[in-house]
Amino acid sequence: MSDVDVTEQAAAPPLGKQRHLGTVLAWYRTFAYIVGTGLVVLVLVGIPLQVWGHSPGVATYVGIAHGYLFMAYLIITFILAWVSDWHIIRVGMVALAGTIPFLSFYAERKVTGWVRADQAAAAARAAADRA
Repeated sequence: MSDVDVTEQAAAPPLGKQRHLGTVLAWYRTFAYIVGTGLVVLVLVGIPLQVWGHSPGVATYVGIAHGYLFMAYLIITFILAWVSDWHIIRVGMVALAGTIPFLSFYAERKVTGWVRADQAAAAARAAADRA
């Protein structure tokens, strides 16, 4: 006979898209901070240097980097929205947060709160289903 007890079921992993929520949230948080920092540097350092200091170097290079990183931020935001089943208005607001200096930091905190609340609710539902 086997020593494995088949009557006791292991806890089921999260179903469907929810399984990847923690990873996608970590990527979103990372890119929100990177894009936010790049935008602040661009607006507070690069643009003044370009306009008043006649030195376009910082604005050029930080602007190009911010543009590419912002596209990655948008892709990650859309993936997070798909995994979390967000309404289109919420997706638009979070996506636009990367275009206003300092707003991406606030949006990152709000998004993290929403996702963690959703995770807690899903865990409570799963616990209730097992009981």
